[in-house]
Amino acid sequence: MSPFPTRAIHGISSKPYTYIVVGGGTAGCVLAARLSEDPDTTVLLLERGPVADGWAASVPLISSNFTDQKAPVYKWESAPLSGVDGKRLTMFTGKALGGSSKINGLLYTRSVPGEYNAWKAAGRRGWGWESVKGYFEKSETSSVHASYRGTSGPWKTRPVDEIRFKSVTSTIEVAPSLNIPYIPNCNDPASPVVACTRLDATIDDKGHRSSTADAFLPKKLVQQRKNLHICTGAVVSSLIIRDHKVLGVNLESDSDTSTSPKRYQAFAHREVVLCAGAISTPQILLLSGIGPEDHLRQHKIHLVKHLPGVGAHLVRGLVPIIYKVPVTDSVEILLKKPLTSLRELLSYFFKGKGIFATQVQQANIVLRTALLNGDTDVAETREEALNEHDPANVPDLEIMLIPVNPTVRKFDGVDKDKSVGTFSYLCTVLRPKSVGSVRLVSTNARDQPLCDLGTLSNAEDRGPLRQVLRVALSLALNVRSRGYPLQDLLVPASTSNDDLDAFIAQNLTTTYHYSSSCRMAAEADAGVVDDELRVHGVSGLRIADASIFPQIPACHLQAPVVMVAERCADFLKCTSGA
Repeated sequence: MSPFPTRAIHGISSKPYTYIVVGGGTAGCVLAARLSEDPDTTVLLLERGPVADGWAASVPLISSNFTDQKAPVYKWESAPLSGVDGKRLTMFTGKALGGSSKINGLLYTRSVPGEYNAWKAAGRRGWGWESVKGYFEKSETSSVHASYRGTSGPWKTRPVDEIRFKSVTSTIEVAPSLNIPYIPNCNDPASPVVACTRLDATIDDKGHRSSTADAFLPKKLVQQRKNLHICTGAVVSSLIIRDHKVLGVNLESDSDTSTSPKRYQAFAHREVVLCAGAISTPQILLLSGIGPEDHLRQHKIHLVKHLPGVGAHLVRGLVPIIYKVPVTDSVEILLKKPLTSLRELLSYFFKGKGIFATQVQQANIVLRTALLNGDTDVAETREEALNEHDPANVPDLEIMLIPVNPTVRKFDGVDKDKSVGTFSYLCTVLRPKSVGSVRLVSTNARDQPLCDLGTLSNAEDRGPLRQVLRVALSLALNVRSRGYPLQDLLVPASTSNDDLDAFIAQNLTTTYHYSSSCRMAAEADAGVVDDELRVHGVSGLRIADASIFPQIPACHLQAPVVMVAERCADFLKCTSGA
């Protein structure tokens, strides 16, 4: 089999391109594919990671284990969290062509229409639901036959064909007792904002992971498009800027680990687009002199543009509640029952079906704090309070139903007991008021920046987080009352504020949904890009990744990120007159 066609860094150096896309992750693969559709353009896609196209990278369940030592990821520790007694969290992002779409949980969720109507209400012209919905549809081919799903896009998505674990279905069955309706199609724009839903996943009809690299940049397409050059192993150290115009990028080879690595340059005569993600995109801007003046002065970086919003508003964290369940109702059956694992593996090899062909999280619950009563039931069920198009009604709580222990903790009496598995409620606040930041630790682009996730730095987030934990505990109580054998493993001592706060402090982790560090907003509102994703005060430069979200979407992020990349491609084509 011929290797994936990439270009060596010395082969692209000093060559002029129409566009340079920095970051071959979830968004960058989409953008490079769309821009190179025009044969009169030349497109350079730069990615620091490798082409991860081995067998394991295509298996949904295996490739989702991004904590594995061999996984193509960056891994580092966050800054101490001031809101949680200085606790540090382990951070992960994808390091491969396809980025985090190569290693994530495969979930395809768009959020409710009110999400984007809220952007419009905040002044983001062209970003309301009616403006963006077509871009979601454009990117996908869904096995769901509905007017709101795409039928001809390169990205393959499908719903869960069956909920495979009784630990999950037991919660789905009791959710209506708390006035949480079960909705079979999670991306139906007519669904209420309070719901328990089956989840869609980016898995193709052969049971393979459909990352944006696989979908938008398959090897055959890259071989055919002579106007598209992909360079992996490329570290972008800074932007080349003259008179507030971006002309290109400075590069180093990731394999050159010497104290003075050889420098290369690449140039774009039209635009450079940053798609490096919510951590690396602000880092590149800061290294290039675009960001808060005082921070740049600390690192002796020449100021190009004072933009205080660069690296601001980083968000999100979650807390797991974990129970013991029969091992047959947990993903851990694959580790503890070798014959079952072999049978499932053979099913995957020959049919593309079974546990290996599905995502770990098959269902979730979304809620609004304002609709909950003191007993953790949904007390408000009026239609206007559940209207999915109203910007005021976006869900602010999520409970993820996970048939496995999602932490790295080991539990006595579980790990060695082959009859016991684990089931978790992962509880998170979708609309946090707490925000963090991305800041440089040095002027070396290879050093991971200092990331303060800011979790619970705003005390107003504690109430909603306590409430979602109480809902999860209430669900568990109802599950037990129907006879399902949930046994406490990692649960709060009680539902009192003090016990919940202590539990949160001890067990807080991150969702890995990093976003909003280069927000789309007015410059006066700490914005970094305008409504067409152009960086304020710097020409020839746009951003198209999760960093531009005005606020973090109330969903898993890869579908909105792809939508943003599709929109950016159209902005660029319209600017060029294509």
